[in-house]
Amino acid sequence: MFRKKDPQSSLFETSNLVPEAKARRLQASWAETFRAGALPLIEEELFAPLYCDDNGRPNRPVQTVFCVHLLKEMFDLTDAEALEQLEFSLLWHHALALTPEEAHLPQKTLHNFRARLLAHDSGREAFAKTTDAILEVLGTRVSRQRLDSTHVISNIAVLSRLGLFCETIRHFLSTLKTEHPRLSGRVSARLRQRYLKEDGSATAYQDAPSVAGPRRLSVCARDLYRLRTLFTGTAAESLEAFSLMQRLLEEQCDVSKRKQRPSRDDDAAGESGVPVVLKAAKDVSSASLQSPHDAEVTYNAHKGKGYEVQMAETCHEDNAVEVITHVAVTDACASDEHATLATLQALADRGQQPEEMVADTAFGSGNNAVQAERMGTELISPVKGPKVQVENVAPEKRPLTAADFVVDANVEDPAVCPAGHFATEQTQSATQPNHVALTFERQTCEDCALFHACPAQLNEHGEGYVMHVDLKAANIERRRRAIASGAFRERYRIRAGIEATASELKRRHGLGSLRVRGRWRVVLAVHFKALACNLKRMVRALMPKPGAASPATG
Repeated sequence: MFRKKDPQSSLFETSNLVPEAKARRLQASWAETFRAGALPLIEEELFAPLYCDDNGRPNRPVQTVFCVHLLKEMFDLTDAEALEQLEFSLLWHHALALTPEEAHLPQKTLHNFRARLLAHDSGREAFAKTTDAILEVLGTRVSRQRLDSTHVISNIAVLSRLGLFCETIRHFLSTLKTEHPRLSGRVSARLRQRYLKEDGSATAYQDAPSVAGPRRLSVCARDLYRLRTLFTGTAAESLEAFSLMQRLLEEQCDVSKRKQRPSRDDDAAGESGVPVVLKAAKDVSSASLQSPHDAEVTYNAHKGKGYEVQMAETCHEDNAVEVITHVAVTDACASDEHATLATLQALADRGQQPEEMVADTAFGSGNNAVQAERMGTELISPVKGPKVQVENVAPEKRPLTAADFVVDANVEDPAVCPAGHFATEQTQSATQPNHVALTFERQTCEDCALFHACPAQLNEHGEGYVMHVDLKAANIERRRRAIASGAFRERYRIRAGIEATASELKRRHGLGSLRVRGRWRVVLAVHFKALACNLKRMVRALMPKPGAASPATG
């Protein structure tokens, strides 16, 4: 049952139950600012769909449960550590407006609340609505923002290729033994000995020396095929562990028509051959299985295994405090290029779309700059390719290009040529969305001082001059010219600040070493940590400055 926080409990808050001197210290602490500034921002009705109203005993006030999660992430604590602080810390009691008698939560309550958030995918909405409220309280301007990504891994061991095979097989055999003990009897004793530690001894099959590693990897591939064949068509086929084993076989091995017999120096010599051959490591996709305990983790050659967290943050010069406006979890093997427009769209849906978005080269590649302009955002980012030299040469003394023509990305306003003449006709290509044909009056062009430097061509009817503009190519050329200027460097330098935010999330809020596994748990954890970071910044900004009158003294 959904239960809101009782506002009357504030009559019996901690500051009224301690000596006056301690009460003054409480009211001058972060806890007072959190209670006065953060608690009112929590929309409890947001979580009402997570609970049933017609049965079950009343749950703990949802505001308390949610804020315990936020404080847990603010201080990077485990569940047990957070519950200990909740029960014994006067600061936490005061921050949450609880009496010592109310300051208790079973650990199961935290688990169940997260499970409900995952089931309803409510983590994103909680982050968005609370962050929007923070932006309003602080008066933070969102017209200029910056975008970057950072690499994280879930709570899994980083496995070698041999370790991946061994752990996937071990995971299947262990699951099979638990779920289908009768079917488990089909597995040979030799195979169980390789991957299971049934007698308590340390079977070190996956810890092979470099010489034995390739041989043992071949053995694992054959064992994988044998297990797949043995349990296909049985009840074991419905197990997730079986699906992972089959996925590993398809991604890492080729199954041929000819049986491959073990070699004489193979530690599987004497066993029957199977038609399976290992793929070369270079032929295995970066999106392949990396761990049986988190099947959605992918691989990046530069960053390793894990996920990418895409993050947008305000960066206006008038802001006293910058706020994280958007976070999203993407595949580690995917390019940051694909995150740009998704981020802008997510911000636009909340009414927080910036006029300028500052990002590094990857986010500005492809067609992103043109599409961002159509959405109403100027994308400020370097461009791949050679640098250009900006020469201080008058337009009439150099050849003109499509980049010198001013064309609205939405093809609504009339295009303008380098001499300031408006196009009489502007037509967008039906087959190529980024190509526009501009038509200018013949007499205007021939009387123009830039006529001999202009690339426009006389049309087939001889009535005017036509300039074909590839908006993407023209945008890239203009950006390359801008990058060579000092003005661009001045505008772009503000991007570096988001690196500090990523470092803060990793070092202060545990983003660098997550305690959860699985994509959706990672998504929820990332949103909690980003929101906790925003609340911490808000609390710091709202706390009385040293020397100012305290709330107790006025």
